[in-house]
Amino acid sequence: MKEDAITTFNRRLRILAMFKGSEPLTTQMIFKRLQGAAEEMDERSVQRVLVLLGEGGFLETVNPNAKPLQWRWRKGQQFMTLPRMADQEALAFRLLELFLKPLLPRESYRALRPYFETARGELNDMPFWAPVRNWETKVRVVPPAQPLLPPEPPPELTGSTARQDWERQQERTRAALLEALFENRQCAVEYQQIWRDKPARWTLHPLVYLQRGPAFYLLCTIEDYADVRQLAVHRMLSARVLDQKASKPAGFNVDQEVERCQGMGGSGEPLRLVVRFWRPAGSHLLETRLAADQIVDDEDDDHFRLTATVNDTAQLRWWLLSFGSKAEVLEPASLREEMANQAYWMNRMYARPNPLPDNATDTSRS
Repeated sequence: MKEDAITTFNRRLRILAMFKGSEPLTTQMIFKRLQGAAEEMDERSVQRVLVLLGEGGFLETVNPNAKPLQWRWRKGQQFMTLPRMADQEALAFRLLELFLKPLLPRESYRALRPYFETARGELNDMPFWAPVRNWETKVRVVPPAQPLLPPEPPPELTGSTARQDWERQQERTRAALLEALFENRQCAVEYQQIWRDKPARWTLHPLVYLQRGPAFYLLCTIEDYADVRQLAVHRMLSARVLDQKASKPAGFNVDQEVERCQGMGGSGEPLRLVVRFWRPAGSHLLETRLAADQIVDDEDDDHFRLTATVNDTAQLRWWLLSFGSKAEVLEPASLREEMANQAYWMNRMYARPNPLPDNATDTSRS
């Protein structure tokens, strides 16, 4: 009997948690949401619970004569703090933790951590077949480029204990950088450059925290210099937030600096791009367009010509080169010349004999 009473209470609490603000819900809407959490309640049982919650002073009907009947919080009572989350809230916080945690300042993460833990608990308490619980196994973010492994600790940290210490220090370093950015303060770091034996000690003015694949970078200025530098966070041995306010170079543009740090040039300005695509390679662009003004002209059965206004960026160059011989840049002339130059040197490189002898052992498979 005790277990039945607890189950009944939890079900009523779950239904009550679905109501947010003045948004009305029908019996059918609540029933479908309960199905997503694998709750075994029929519509008639849901209706009885709603009536009980109405009699208890929690809910009211929007219009008693309307069909289907709609329920909402009583006027003047927009919400109530409840010891559990609605199912969709739990799912939203779980996805937020999975995908955005690396970008949250430490204090923001601390503020959200109780919600993350509650969300995990709510989902774990659901049966394994519940659609809401299984949602995170059905969605993935696929990187548009070749996936990379996370940065490794320095070679001298070979033991498991040393590696764990390095990983903990990395967490503290990232937290300090995010705090400095959030509060617009300077940061003192020890930075291990590749070509030097001893780390450099710099005072940084953080500007942008950048995630590229599994690695994190900081765009900043160093000491009193005005040029923007990109520093790899995994090469920072320590970071400490200072009391002094950070400064920003005059005319600093976030998007332009992020693009500049990608390498391979690009002014960031709009340009009129004309590319001849081999149809099987570029057919997806007929559905996911490059730009709103994109125009496609058929040339023959195997090729089409695409014209669109895009930004002149390094990412554009990486993207065009990824097509290899399946895309030919026709305009602008300067970009066509860049692509031709890349193709020339690639041709020369691959025209040379293979530097490995035919009987060479592939050590990557040993």
